[in-house]
Amino acid sequence: MRNKAAFDRPGRRYVLIRFAQFCLCILLFCAKTNAADSVIFDPAAPPIALRPYFGIIEDDAGLYNPDTLLARPGLFAPISGFKPVKSNSIFWLFTRVKSLEAANAVLSFKHLSYADLYIIPDTPGAVAMHRQAGAFRLAEQISPGDSRFHININLSAGITYKILICSRHTKQYRPVLDFELSGLYGFIQTKQRRELVDFWFQGAGLLLLLYALIAWATTRYKSYLWLAVFITGLLLYNLALSRYFIDWFFPSHPYFAWLLIIHFLHLAIAGLYLLILDFWKIKEKNGQLYRLGKAVLYGIAALSVLSFFINAYTGNLRVMSQVNGLFLVVQVAYLARLLLLWKSFDRQERFLAYGVIVYLAVALFVTLAIFIIGEGAYNFFPVLSGSLLVVVSLLFLTGINGKRWQNEKDKALYLAQLNRLQQHQNQLLEESVMERTRELNSRNRHIELLMNELNHRVKNNLQLLYSLNSLQRASIKDAYVDDILKDNIARVKAMMLVNDSLNPGNNSDNKAISPVTFIADIAEHTKKMFARSASVDIRLKIDGALVLSATAGLCLGLIVTELITNSCKHAFAAQPHPQIDIEILVAGDCWKMHYRDNGSGIGDQSGEALGLFLIADLTRQLKGDYNIGKHDGVSYLFNFPNPD
Repeated sequence: MRNKAAFDRPGRRYVLIRFAQFCLCILLFCAKTNAADSVIFDPAAPPIALRPYFGIIEDDAGLYNPDTLLARPGLFAPISGFKPVKSNSIFWLFTRVKSLEAANAVLSFKHLSYADLYIIPDTPGAVAMHRQAGAFRLAEQISPGDSRFHININLSAGITYKILICSRHTKQYRPVLDFELSGLYGFIQTKQRRELVDFWFQGAGLLLLLYALIAWATTRYKSYLWLAVFITGLLLYNLALSRYFIDWFFPSHPYFAWLLIIHFLHLAIAGLYLLILDFWKIKEKNGQLYRLGKAVLYGIAALSVLSFFINAYTGNLRVMSQVNGLFLVVQVAYLARLLLLWKSFDRQERFLAYGVIVYLAVALFVTLAIFIIGEGAYNFFPVLSGSLLVVVSLLFLTGINGKRWQNEKDKALYLAQLNRLQQHQNQLLEESVMERTRELNSRNRHIELLMNELNHRVKNNLQLLYSLNSLQRASIKDAYVDDILKDNIARVKAMMLVNDSLNPGNNSDNKAISPVTFIADIAEHTKKMFARSASVDIRLKIDGALVLSATAGLCLGLIVTELITNSCKHAFAAQPHPQIDIEILVAGDCWKMHYRDNGSGIGDQSGEALGLFLIADLTRQLKGDYNIGKHDGVSYLFNFPNPD
């Protein structure tokens, strides 16, 4: 029994010792898993992804503070296999970092809305340093030298640092805790390479935009304008995704700038559809597709408004991205239907189709990446949007420039054909004009011959009347009858003189005559017809600018004949120096004739009723009027309207 008891006591002791060792192992294992391993940092090595080294706490209720968590690292659970309850919770991350040498390090990440870094040497009495960053962090809250997505830290050689990160993501995506620790030199090199690529795409996009705007300004070809809208939207979208847009224009309002990003993409898509509808002439090819295209444009505007309200009032960028992704289904269906018009496209229009195919391929890839990967897909969006901007714009420009060149070529061909047709028409017209001219010349010669014959006959008839009256006068002994014959002879002579003025040989325009010559001839002939012992002095003053029709000239000649006849017959019996003044002048909108003599005035002229009646009737025919003055002889003042 003693031997058995002796055996049993050491056995129980052995079991207790083994149990104690087991518990110690469990405690060590738990301590090892609760406190993350230290990160050994070498500034010359590639960047270190910190995620595997993090311990994590999801603080949905906001219960923790940095001091508590830095003092109790055992509260953190391993990050492997961690699944968040809410995507917009506060997540605390903890790890330790030990640098092999004194170094300037950079802690960087890509997507978080807000990130607060607390770093403290793992030595007694040390004070934690607090730095802020994040996509929606105000510029004034970020330390100099840091950015929204990186924080500079200084590490001393051989000292272990506690690193505590408070991350909060408000875009409703599952947070991507992709923190990296790298040396400052390596980070700057990587950043410069990334910026070089970004600036290359943006510079290329800006040159393409300037080219499109200048081409539109010089040609007014609408396709260039819609291409400029497309490039502008993609250029701004690329700037915003690369975060330059926020830092350059809205450093103190980053969230508002994030709201605009999707609208830049909508602007680019609207420009694409306007370009397609215009360049492919969809309205002419298919009216129904054109109306559907306009409906898609209205849908883009409605989607832009909906996206703004989702972002502004819910902040759920994930839902907004998914809604825009679903709208791509409408775009794919419509653009695929348009591409079925391939056979109706010419060579230049097919370049635009190639660009549309590239756009659809990239859009489908991006949409699937958003639904499958989530926010991590945005990492390659700047490169994709920049590549899309350059490649598609170049394809579009190739098609548009080719179309313009073809249009100019066709225009030159049409102009050449039109010129040949016009020359042929001109030749036919010239031949027709020449033939017509010959006919008119022949007709004019015939008319001129007839006019000459007519004038000759009128002249002969007037001359016959003049001669008959003159011969009859020679056999008349009665003074009264002789006066009548002389009056008639004077009137016939006046008509003969007016007719001579209308003779084509004397007048290039037989429809209008100047009274200067025939009035002088009438005055001279009438003075001879009624010659007395004292010669009558007739003074004429006639405006050479006055031109009368044949009818008006005849009326004026007969009026002057009657006036001179009356003066010579009745006014100068007792006047030793008889004188007559005739003045014809143009005065504004009328012309006037002033007739004066220095005779005895108007006495009993009952025998001259025919002469006075002729003067009154001829004045009426000229639509004029006259007044008679009786001071120092007789005077007549005639007023006639200007001839038409």
